[in-house]
Amino acid sequence: MGTTQKTLRLFWRANMRFKWLFTATAGIWLTGMILQKIIVPFIGAQAIDLLVKQVNGHSLDYWPMFLPYLAGVLALGLVALALIDLGLVLLSRLETKVRPLLRNSIFDYLMNQSLSFHANKFSGALVAQANRFTAAYVTLTDQFIITFLRMFTNVGIAIVFIAFFAPMVALAMTIWTLFFVYINVTLTRRRMKYSRAAAAADSILTGHLADAIGNIGAVKGFAGEDAEKATHSDLAYDHAAKKYRSWVAAIRNDAVIGMLMVVLYFMVLALSIYAAMEGALSIGLLLLIQVYVTQLITELWGLSNLMRQIEQAVTDAEEMTDILDEEVQVTDPAKPEKLRIQKGTIDFKDMSFTHSDDKSDTLFEDFTLHIKAGEKIGLVGHSGSGKTTLTRLLLRFSDIDAGSIEIDGQNIARLWQSDLRKVISYVPQEPILFHRSLRENIAYGKPQATLEEVQAAAERAHAAEFIEKLPLGYNTLVGERGIKLSGGQRQRIAVARAILKDAPILVLDEATSALDSESEKLIQASLKELMKKRTAIVIAHRLSTIQQMDRIVVLDNGTIAEQGSHRELLKQKGIYAELWKHQSGGFLEE
Repeated sequence: MGTTQKTLRLFWRANMRFKWLFTATAGIWLTGMILQKIIVPFIGAQAIDLLVKQVNGHSLDYWPMFLPYLAGVLALGLVALALIDLGLVLLSRLETKVRPLLRNSIFDYLMNQSLSFHANKFSGALVAQANRFTAAYVTLTDQFIITFLRMFTNVGIAIVFIAFFAPMVALAMTIWTLFFVYINVTLTRRRMKYSRAAAAADSILTGHLADAIGNIGAVKGFAGEDAEKATHSDLAYDHAAKKYRSWVAAIRNDAVIGMLMVVLYFMVLALSIYAAMEGALSIGLLLLIQVYVTQLITELWGLSNLMRQIEQAVTDAEEMTDILDEEVQVTDPAKPEKLRIQKGTIDFKDMSFTHSDDKSDTLFEDFTLHIKAGEKIGLVGHSGSGKTTLTRLLLRFSDIDAGSIEIDGQNIARLWQSDLRKVISYVPQEPILFHRSLRENIAYGKPQATLEEVQAAAERAHAAEFIEKLPLGYNTLVGERGIKLSGGQRQRIAVARAILKDAPILVLDEATSALDSESEKLIQASLKELMKKRTAIVIAHRLSTIQQMDRIVVLDNGTIAEQGSHRELLKQKGIYAELWKHQSGGFLEE
């Protein structure tokens, strides 16, 4: 099934969640349009024929005869307007119900996708694609009910009406309409490749804009403004050029459609006049046919615009449809086990793992590591040795290829991901904060926490000292990704978050790397207290921060090269001893 069909099916299923509302909306709207466009003009034509007869008969007392016709036009016209307005209200109600469902389904999907999925996507492009997807739903639903159904019904009924009085005219209109639709669909399909190219260019442009603004600190720090401006300019002109080609194709199509319209009007007018001259048509019916033909031309001219809007909407939605069609890389089991944390023992058993974006790059192969309950483990090794990846696998940010990872004997692949991560406090190397208040950021791992609990955690993380100096204190917004705070302040907030969460397993990935020595010394005391009676995994390039660990594990290209206490590893005079030797001011020499 193609992407276009998948997109339309997604939107159709969304509308069918409210089947009765959708049916009522379409039915009421169509009834109003049929009354307004077909029935009322037909009554008017009957009145005109009566008028012609009375005038030809030189009768002057015929006014009462027209009252039923006039009353019918007035009454049915008002009913038609009421039904049309009611249909629009119901349509708005339908879209109000469906749009949140679509937004939530996209958000749920993106939240459930793995970190590796998001690492390969522009966040700005995802936002733009999600917005275009929901906007496309509104456009397609509007066009289907307001335009397509009205057009199909009115054209069909008008031709049937004409067939009763002028079969040749109706036959000519039918043949022309079918030919017109064929030409229109063919031209639209040819134009879609230009629209798709323009939509793809728009996503790239939006992604670059979000990427540059999101990393504005790096841009300014490396004087990259001119380079980013040049790149953005190239992308903007590329998008404009592709959009222009799409517009030119649309204008060419409209020119062809316009010529076909002229041919239709000429053909129907000529046939109608001929039929009237032969006595096959009354004046009223001749005028009625002209009204119907004018409506037909208007409707079918709208078909060109309808096809263009449908094409644009489908094209806008296709990128998100393709994304939603991708399988979620890390999924919960069909029948998950309930997590039972008893002690906090961690086992990596014969584990193999290959980075999904490069299947030839195997990082871990038959890797085994046992961490006792309550044990404090330090992970050391050169960049790329697998330290951070190991902790991310424990959190199940990615799935392993073989073997198992177990907590207290339970395979984490058989657990709800949310249950697993609730029992692990994780402080990443680069803590990312939400553009929310400091209180909300600290309480993210424990949303129900009181202000007093948040303040206590901030005190222990030595974050309170700068928070309380801010005018709004804990209600201060930190900016996107915490940009208003320094690196050290962001890390202290992340540590406070872990302290407040109070989970039985603690994972610290360079949790104090951005702190000055004095702040680090204070926080280390808090972390040491926090690690009591907990299983802890600590990654550090600054080896002085892990000297007191129960055991230090040295990783080298995904294998355990050495393990033991600080003193034991120094005596071995291996990789750890060499790293220690090259320390300068407590930092690892890369």
